[in-house]
This record gives sequence, structure tokens and C-alpha cells, in this order.
Amino acid sequence: MSHRRRHRLKIKSLYVWHRYVGLTAALFVILLALSGVTLNHTEQFELDNHYVQNRWLLDWYGIKAPASAVSVTTAHGRTTLLGAKLYFKAKPLEGEFQTLHGAVALNEWVVVAIDQDLLLLTAQGEYVERLSSGDGVPADIQNLGRDTQGHLVITTGTGRYSTDAQLLSWQPWSGSTDSIDWGTPQPFTGAGITQLQVDYLGRILPWERVILDLHSGRLFGASGPWLMDAAAGLMLFLAGSGMFIWWRRQR
Repeated sequence: MSHRRRHRLKIKSLYVWHRYVGLTAALFVILLALSGVTLNHTEQFELDNHYVQNRWLLDWYGIKAPASAVSVTTAHGRTTLLGAKLYFKAKPLEGEFQTLHGAVALNEWVVVAIDQDLLLLTAQGEYVERLSSGDGVPADIQNLGRDTQGHLVITTGTGRYSTDAQLLSWQPWSGSTDSIDWGTPQPFTGAGITQLQVDYLGRILPWERVILDLHSGRLFGASGPWLMDAAAGLMLFLAGSGMFIWWRRQR
């Protein structure tokens, strides 16, 4: 076979490789282009405020709802801590929390002892105020209740304290514990927790995270970024072979 014929076969082979690599690379180009354009308009699409509801995709990320919860029922409704989410009447409250110490109805309010703070809510579950040690609340809250006079009483590591109606002034409390209606959390089970678990799952994974992972390849696991690197290599080959073919035609 002559040198000229071998050269033509190589050029023809390059044409074939260019065609098939182009078809493969086109899939990645479409994927990267669509995800990139979407990410450029995150604020307009509110991707950081919309969450994945699809159970298959949540399972793919390994996201599960906590199997157990604790709750306190007061005259105004039930307060529940599921994982790091706090609910009042099945309505989620802003923020993440660790420990529910108790909850009581205090006149038209609901007072919730959560972590080391007191949350003040309306009877409809609207957030009013969060009181902490900076507001005079004794540290190391362990339990929360209400005495027969309707005063708020908390148990701490250093004793019990009560406060005035405005929750501004705290003083040691030494009455009988039998006179206190404790708002102690109890395990929460049954159909009610299933509804909260569905809501919990629907507030964890924002679509922005999914599209970012799709764009980078991390959605496909540990090998995903390498797959995108390989796609970048295909695009470089496509660009280089295309330029070479164009150059050959100009000769």
C-alpha cells in the first residue's frame, strides 16, 4: 500500500472518529449547557427555596426521615421535634434545633423550651420572640412547667426558677413540685408522625444542590467528576480533530 493511500485511510478514520465522538460529546454538551444556564438563573427560578419531593432522588442521596420524634401537647396544640425540625400543629418553625425540653400554654401564648432558649409563639404557631441567657433566662434548662398561679417554672442544673407574666424577671422557686403542670416531652408515634416525616423530607434537599451536582458530575457518585473530565477530553479531541479536518480541506 502506497504512502498516499495510507494517509487517506488515516484521514478517513479521523472523519469517522470525529463523527462518533461528536455524537457522544453532544450529550454532555446538552447536559452542561442546560444545567449551566439553569444555575445562572438560580435566583429567578428560586432553586435554593424549592426542595426535592421525589422519593427516588432523596433515596439516591441517602436522605431518610428520622424514625422517632418527641412532642408535647398543650391547650393550644402539639409541639413536636423531629430530627432538627420543630413543628407546631404540623407547621414547621424556622431554624434547626437539638433538644426539646418542654412546652406549656401560657395565656394566649405557647412557651417552648428548646435547646437553651425559650421560644414564644402565638396560639396559631406564629413566631413572636426567642429568649436566651442574654435576656435573663437561666442556663441549662432541663424541664418546663406552669404552677397553679399560672407562672412559668423551669428546672435547671442549679435549681428551679419562675418568672413574671412578661418573662422578664426570674427568681428562685421553692414550691412543691406537685403544684406544677409539667410540659414534659413524650415519644410521638402513630399516623401523625408520618405526615411530619413527609414534610421533613420535602425540606432538606434544594434543587440548586441537585443541579450543581449534575453539572459537576457528583450526582453520579464518586466516579461522576471523572466522567465529566472524560467528557471534557472528548470535547478537546472534537475541537482538535475538527480544526485539523478544516485545515486539510483548506490545503
